[in-house]
Amino acid sequence: MEPLFQIVGENFFKPLVSQYKSVYLDCLFLIYESYRTELSYGTDREIIVSKLTDYFDQSEISEIRLEEDSEGINDSREKAQRFLRKLKEFGWIEYETANDQTVRIVMPGYAVTMVQTLKNISQKGEMEYQSEISAIYSLLTNEELLNRPYPQVLKPVYDRTLSLFTGLKQLNTGIKKYIEEITAEKTSEEIIRDFFEYHEEIGSKAYHRIKTGDNVSRFRGVIINRLQSFLNDTELLKLTAEGYRNIENEADYSVAEEQVAFMITDIIDHFRSYDDIIKEIDKKHSKYLRNAVERAKFLLINSNNIEGKISAVLKLMTEAFNREENTALADDADEDICKIFNIFPQGFLSGESLKTVSVLRKMNDIEEVYSPPHVSDEERERRRSVIAEKNRNRFTRKNIERFVKVLLNEKEYVMASEIVPASRRDMIRLIFINLYGREERSAYRVEQTESVIHSHGFCFRDYKITWRTK
Repeated sequence: MEPLFQIVGENFFKPLVSQYKSVYLDCLFLIYESYRTELSYGTDREIIVSKLTDYFDQSEISEIRLEEDSEGINDSREKAQRFLRKLKEFGWIEYETANDQTVRIVMPGYAVTMVQTLKNISQKGEMEYQSEISAIYSLLTNEELLNRPYPQVLKPVYDRTLSLFTGLKQLNTGIKKYIEEITAEKTSEEIIRDFFEYHEEIGSKAYHRIKTGDNVSRFRGVIINRLQSFLNDTELLKLTAEGYRNIENEADYSVAEEQVAFMITDIIDHFRSYDDIIKEIDKKHSKYLRNAVERAKFLLINSNNIEGKISAVLKLMTEAFNREENTALADDADEDICKIFNIFPQGFLSGESLKTVSVLRKMNDIEEVYSPPHVSDEERERRRSVIAEKNRNRFTRKNIERFVKVLLNEKEYVMASEIVPASRRDMIRLIFINLYGREERSAYRVEQTESVIHSHGFCFRDYKITWRTK
């Protein structure tokens, strides 16, 4: 493999780490988009200069001072020409003179690949698993392609397999990122916002698809069997190795055959590891949903009950710990806090620390048999009403579905934005409506929208509530 910097040059990455890295990146994207209607990655220099001039006219940067300049540049056209010269110097573009003596700006192949990668990262493009797995399946089951098995079957199948499983691993890592962000110091509003963002970007899209329409398991058996036929069929394996030699410029047939066998077994291993990857994704998905809801519930606890008071004490201790830089976790707590919890630190252990407490065999007077106080019928009924009311206010599936039934009534659908979250409890109910509506056993279903709702200090993505058709 040829070393990278022998291909791109030593200064290729300098624009991306310079003071004006954002400007360089915008210029590269603009140049790349200029090639969209061209037959090649080359465009007339004056067209590029004109587009970059318009970009600098609209830019908020009034003056640009490049490294070798003794004074700043204010003219937009001069900025455009100077940045083009720098991009040529760094190896991102080249100049080419046409037959009519016009100068064209050409982007080398390695620069095109890099700009495409940078655009994909910026746009957070999401993989269509169904298209990848369908293409792999079609290539392996098309008998007409076996006359040239390496370039028409094995090579594209290998590339798509690596792309498919890279996407699955990125999904796995993406869920882990959301889980780690929950542990950060965030408010309840931020956690709820991230919760809906997670459902929009992962839960409702990628995760849902790999469990339904994009499920690889439906095609895996046929794919593995067809790949194994490559290894078992001597003539087919030989033809594939010859194709590898021609395409990859490999002179040694044995090396080509070894590489072909490696590619086939590597694809098979990837598909056999699919269940393990999905199992881990399932585990992380469930963990995120559980942690997000529990974390939000903890932060929304009413401060008048026991849980709320403990939460307030823990928050107070955390703030005190963060203020005092020299405080360590192993240090004794403040005496006032120790009194709250009745905590007494144990200084050391001695022989007497494990001494058995003696039991005094002293006969005491027998106490009178305890008789509970009489409870009137009115008091008993009142207590039953309190318990019943408490059960009605719990966020169980039955209570949520009852609430949704009242909302829908005779309506075809109801938007979540119509439910005004006047309190934290209302916001928690909105979360549980969204959670239960995504499960198949729920009597209703939810559909996410692009609209973001700001109401009474809360922010959440709107969704539609409808009855689930049987």
